[in-house]
Amino acid sequence: MNFKTHNHINAKTTKSFKLYKSGKLWLVAGVTFCSFVGSAIINDQIAHADTVTVAKTATTVTRTTVSADSKTSNDSASSDTVSTTANKVANTASNIAHQPNSATTNLNTSQAATATSSTTTKAASSILSQADSETANSNTSQAVTATSSAATEAVSSAANQTGQKVSSSNNKSHEATAHTTSAASGSINQVSSTAIKSATSTENTNKATSVASNAAKHQATTTKKADLNLTTVTASTPETDVWTIGDTTRPRVDVVDVASYQSAMTQSDYNKLKAAGVKTVIIKTTEGTGYTNPVALAQAKMANAAGLNVDFYHYATFNTADTAQMEATNMANFLVKNNVSKKVLLFADMEDAKTYTVNATANLNTFWSVLNALGYTNHGVYTSNTYLYRDAVIKTVGQSRVWRAQYPYTPSANNLWNTDDGAWQFSSTALLPSGSDYTGYIDVSICYNGLTEDSAGTNTFSTPNEFVNQYHWEGNKLYFYGSNGQPITGFRHYGNNKLEYYGSDHAQYRNRYLTAANNQLYYFGSNGDAITGLRHYANNKLEYYGTDHIQYRNRYATVGNNKLYYFGSNGDAISGLRHYGNNKLEFYGTDHIQYRNRYYTAAKNKLYYFGGNGDAITGLRHYGHNKLEYYGNDHVQYRNRYYTAAKNRLYYFGSNGDAISGLRHYGNNKLEFYGTDHIQYRNRYYTAAKNKLYYFGDNGDAITGLRHYGNNKLEYYGADHVQYRNRYYTAAKNKLYYFGGNGDAITGLRHYGNNKLEFYGTDHIQYRNRYVTVGNHRYYFGSNGDAVSTNQPQTEADIIGSMRVAQKAQQIVTVVQNGGSTATLKLWQKQGNTWRNLLTSSSRIGNGGIGNSHEGN
Repeated sequence: MNFKTHNHINAKTTKSFKLYKSGKLWLVAGVTFCSFVGSAIINDQIAHADTVTVAKTATTVTRTTVSADSKTSNDSASSDTVSTTANKVANTASNIAHQPNSATTNLNTSQAATATSSTTTKAASSILSQADSETANSNTSQAVTATSSAATEAVSSAANQTGQKVSSSNNKSHEATAHTTSAASGSINQVSSTAIKSATSTENTNKATSVASNAAKHQATTTKKADLNLTTVTASTPETDVWTIGDTTRPRVDVVDVASYQSAMTQSDYNKLKAAGVKTVIIKTTEGTGYTNPVALAQAKMANAAGLNVDFYHYATFNTADTAQMEATNMANFLVKNNVSKKVLLFADMEDAKTYTVNATANLNTFWSVLNALGYTNHGVYTSNTYLYRDAVIKTVGQSRVWRAQYPYTPSANNLWNTDDGAWQFSSTALLPSGSDYTGYIDVSICYNGLTEDSAGTNTFSTPNEFVNQYHWEGNKLYFYGSNGQPITGFRHYGNNKLEYYGSDHAQYRNRYLTAANNQLYYFGSNGDAITGLRHYANNKLEYYGTDHIQYRNRYATVGNNKLYYFGSNGDAISGLRHYGNNKLEFYGTDHIQYRNRYYTAAKNKLYYFGGNGDAITGLRHYGHNKLEYYGNDHVQYRNRYYTAAKNRLYYFGSNGDAISGLRHYGNNKLEFYGTDHIQYRNRYYTAAKNKLYYFGDNGDAITGLRHYGNNKLEYYGADHVQYRNRYYTAAKNKLYYFGGNGDAITGLRHYGNNKLEFYGTDHIQYRNRYVTVGNHRYYFGSNGDAVSTNQPQTEADIIGSMRVAQKAQQIVTVVQNGGSTATLKLWQKQGNTWRNLLTSSSRIGNGGIGNSHEGN
């Protein structure tokens, strides 16, 4: 933890300097700071446990931005990245002067709401039930340097040995911006230190930093995309501020703080710190909402083993109450997971400009309240004089619990600062005692009032060994301690097929889901047991868990009285229509139960019927008392439409979906008939009520008009399709038919009325104005069709028409003798059934008169 502008100017001696302001250029007599990012000098800048910088001479450096890949893991990345970055930093290291922090950093003025006690309690309660991420991936986006810690330390060491002071213009967020392995840190420091001892000029400096850069190529690199912003700086040449712990001319070192940059420290190093009089190690646990120091646990255990007290700190980036809760949850997950004692002192590292807001006090109190709810009530604040909302965050704990960072160029045992605070961090460039394995810089502090020792001492981690193979409640959280006395995580099978689950925080899951391997979903009820069977939840939602406690997905479940459910891909029981297989269809009601042997009416009045197996039927369905309905290939019931079945059998389904029987009038005076089997009549008779007879043709329609059938048989159907019986019918050209009692058109004589007689020929047409011989009787039928009362013809035309030859001829010539030798000649022509006289002429005949002659004589 360090403030990288350091304020090497002793605040107590600033009276000897004069300040001049011109635009954005600040001039200090003897010291010049040229800032491109603001118009004010900042005494201190925090760069907590992330950057180690020292300078002796100063020139000008242009602003540079270097980016590294953000998707690598904490301690592994491409060596090319660190090599490139190290080279860039090395090339500019000799030009970097002491860097002031800009006071014009954009302030986040969003109005974060103060967390209510209810919200705080919920946030705290959720911590123990959250599964702790075992990775060290950070969710923050605060990385500001593109070099690895190995590169940074190499460059810093090079600069130190050649009298250069290197400074970052931005706060270092978490060490994830430049993580390296322990080996990387150690080896690069050694390389850079050895190489630069011989560097006495700028050229030697470049050679030395090149060695460091090359060494960095073989080490792990950064895990977060970062920007190294180097702002043009001009400064004086103060004394180099590098010294070794144990130097009595410096303030007493009561506290050191470490992060993952110090991952190379060994147990021997912590032992040497203890021997040098150090009492406490403050370790970074977390940053933002997702980052966890991957070596924090190991560092704490080594410190305890050396007899050192351990405190922890969280690097804050929140600027709303919600993000404050989330960050507190991140830290709390580390504490709970590792059984950190409730006595341990916890610091909030308030240095990042992202936390700038007028709600800084409320936000930090929200952060504390989440920890308080879990029993972690021992708090302190780490900040600096240049932090914009310094007083706002201090008021959350009080000045006696402040750990303040402010760096003199040469801290002295005779010149102590910030004595009203709990502790003062006065340097970030101290070295471990001679002979230590770790040769990098470390942050050091003096404690004035015992604040940093107000902790758990060497009992940092509590082990509740009094609970063995038994449950234990802590607040509203249930834990199960195994045979080793440690709380378990994961599944626990017990009793008769019972199952429970404990998260990474060891708390039992209750009223919540768990997705295990292979996307298997479990739900743990209010008693902590994984449920089986149906579970109703939310707004008429239903899910099912098998005897193995795994949620059903894309499968059926038969429950109780043969009730069938289907659970979709999200685990919910479906309702409504479900198409499946080869044109199969089923339906589930609002109760999610499959329909069987019942109807369902869908949108647009579509009717379905689901059979005994739950499938929507197709084809004919007989039901009830001789009822019949039909369902198409789409499973929808036919209504007001025909269906032609095998053997060309035609059905018609009415508006209620039933196949009709009986007569059906349709169209323009059309009529069809369906039998009791619902099949349409074709080429057959149907006798309806009152002995009405219909005949339906080959298209199924009842016929009208004459119908010839059989052996010269004829019948007639009126416009109402009913067969004529015992009645006349006059056809075209005034042809008259008479249909008898059986419906057939008659032939021959017909007596009717009062001694009336008529005759119908073999064509069934009534005779009119013509003779006919029936048996030995000769009849003549007049113009009305009735037989006349005399046997004599009334006219010559009647005589002509009664002649046998008239049946075959179209014209006849008659000669009627008037006297002995005179006669009348007439030409007759047949017109229809009537003979007409076309020509009449007087003529003479021979002496013999008209004898028995014939044509040709």
